[in-house]
Parts: sequence; structure tokens; C-alpha cells
Amino acid sequence: MQKMSSANLRKYELFCISFLVLIMPSLEAAKTLFWFLYLVIYLVRRYQDGNLSLVPRQPVNIAITLYLLVTLISTFVNWPFDNGFKGFVDEFRFTTLFLCLYSAGYSAREYRQIAILIIIGVLGGLVYGLVEFLLQIRTDFQFHSAGILTQSSIYLGIAIVLNAGLLLDKDNVPDKLTNFLKLSLLIQVIALLYMGSRGSMLAIALVFVLLAVLALNIRTVLSLLAGLAGIIVLFSVFIQVFPDNVFSKDIFTQYSIERIKESDHQRLAAWQIAIAKLSTGKDMAWGVGPRNYDSINEMEFVTQNENLMQMKKYSHAHNLFLTQLIEQGIIGLLAELYFFLLVLLKIIAIWRSDPDHSPGWAWYGGIGGFAIPLIAGLFNTPFYQEHAMLAMLVMGMMFAVSKEIADRKDIRVKSS
Repeated sequence: MQKMSSANLRKYELFCISFLVLIMPSLEAAKTLFWFLYLVIYLVRRYQDGNLSLVPRQPVNIAITLYLLVTLISTFVNWPFDNGFKGFVDEFRFTTLFLCLYSAGYSAREYRQIAILIIIGVLGGLVYGLVEFLLQIRTDFQFHSAGILTQSSIYLGIAIVLNAGLLLDKDNVPDKLTNFLKLSLLIQVIALLYMGSRGSMLAIALVFVLLAVLALNIRTVLSLLAGLAGIIVLFSVFIQVFPDNVFSKDIFTQYSIERIKESDHQRLAAWQIAIAKLSTGKDMAWGVGPRNYDSINEMEFVTQNENLMQMKKYSHAHNLFLTQLIEQGIIGLLAELYFFLLVLLKIIAIWRSDPDHSPGWAWYGGIGGFAIPLIAGLFNTPFYQEHAMLAMLVMGMMFAVSKEIADRKDIRVKSS
């Protein structure tokens, strides 16, 4: 009876995580509900199986625990403030997804199904965002529930790398699935070009250059480049043939020199304010509190500086690491860097362990979850909200799949 109960819980657990990744870019309230249900069912199942431990043993689990602990301490040190526990809850959501996916013990096939559902969810989110844009509910083409345009484009960028990884995977893939993945990749790249976020496009370009060096052969690289060039050409032709179309008008705005200059000016201004805050030497250990960046706009170093007072008020520093340093201090930044370092070392270890340097889809997805938010985060948004949840999901699956492969190799070695 115990085993049957655990098996049923596992089915409900997989249903919740599957539904979560489908709706994550689109439905806010339902996303939170299914995340909570997934976490509760996961904990109950692990407890029933006797596998639930509150003491982290793996280095990456320890890093996650430190990450959360620092966030909690920073919250209490700066208490009270407007957002209160919002920053901690946000980080608790995405870190628990990593921990659960890493330790869940799903099969490689089940992890792969979750990855495919992520892609389907992204396509559904793009349709939802397109409808909202056409109905003028939103002024930008973006996901309904994955943040503003820059955050949505990071979410999309992670999905693009994961999608490419599923196509490049060494395992045999049915033709229908291959064709679906090719079409979905085409749609996602077009959507990214339309969103026009330079940080995300730069991140994806650098990731694919890295992959070309590490794991892809010349033929595959040329095919990818040819496909990308074809998409850009078709995109340009559409704009030229239909200059008065609503999409073309928005593209002209997105890529206009005026908008680019305005965006760059905003980033420089945000960096100037962030550096001015750090130069005061205050709040260096624990920061001003997670998701409490707005508070610096009312601090003395701003109110007594006429130049800074005239600048636009920002909710983050337009740089992932600057925001983390200001909000959670040096200790928070070190905790974040420690986690990212362990992920980087894992990516390198998986690549080295593969004899032909062509790791599976989970490795590609893990690189996307790691590199896209970090590179784009140098110019755009911090590591939070839905794109952080997606990044943690795919990085958790990378750790889990690599562990399962290693365990299978150990079993074969022992049996032989």
C-alpha cells in the first residue's frame, strides 16, 4: 500500500510540474498554485519513501541553501521595508524547483518530456502574447506572465537553446518530433528578433559560438548559420514589402537609433546610480534587502545630488551582479557567484566525460539556463521572476540527467 501511494503521488507530482512548465510564461495565479502543489506533493512522496533530508549534502545543494539563507538574513537585517518577504519568496520558488528536479529521481525519458513541454508552453505563451499585442492590451510583444520585454526575451532565449539541444541530441528522435522542434525553433527565433532585446540576442549568439567550438561539427554549424541567415532575410523582406503593417512599424521602432540610444542612456544612468550607492560604503555586508532596490532612490546620496535627482527612478541596476551586490551585499553576491561557479564546473565536467564531446539535450539546456541570464543580465534584468524559474528548472534537469547517466555507467561496470 505504501508503494502504491508513493507511485500515485509521483504521478500527481509529474502532472503538476508538467502543467507548471506549460503555463509558466502565461498564467500568473495558476503558475503559483501548481508550483506550490508540486512542492507539497514532492515533499510528501520523499517523506513516505524515507528519502527526505533537510541537511544538504551535495555541494550544489549546500550552495542553494546558503543562497536562501543569505536572502533571509538580508531580509531580517533590513526589516521592515515595503516588499518584506517578497524577495525571499521569489528566490524560494526558483531554488526549490532546482532542488526538486535535481533530486526527484525521474527517468531520463520523463525529464525529456518535461523539456518538450517547456517548448510547447513557450509556443503557447507566444500566441497569448501576440493576441494581447494585436488587441493593444500591451504595447510590446512579450509573454503575459514572464516579465517585461527584456525578461520575456531571456525566458525565450533559454527555451531556444533548450530547443536546439533537443534537436542536436544523440538519441533517436521520431521524425514528427524533429519536424515540430525545427518549426518551434524557427518560430522562437523570429519572436526573439521581433522582441528586439539586444542583450538576449547577444547572449544567444555567444552561446551558439561556444557550442560550435565545444560540441558541434562544421556541417551543423553551417546549417545553423544558414538557417539563421534565412530567417533574418525573410524577416527583412517582410518588413520592406509591408512597411505599414503593425509588426513592421513596431520593428522600425524597436531597432531605431533613437530607441537604442534611449536604452543605452537608461543603462548608463542606472549604472551611475548603482556605483554612486556603492561609493557611499554603506550596507556593504547584507545590502538594502532583497527586492528593495527602490529604496536607494530616496537615500541621501540621491536626494542631495541634483544630477541623480533628475534621473529616472530604477527598480534594479540593469546589471545582475550590481543589483545583487546592492540588495544583498557582498555576502549575497558571493553566495550567488558560488552557485554559478558550481554550475559552470558541472557543465565542464559533463563535456569532458563525453568521449565525442557531444553531450545530450540536458547539457545544452543547462548551458542555456546558465549563460543566457548571466550574459543578458550584464545589461538587463537581475536573476529573478519566471526566467530564473526556467533557468533553475533546466539546470536542475542537467544535474539530474548527468547523475542518472553516471549511475547507469557504474551499474554496468559493477555487473561486468
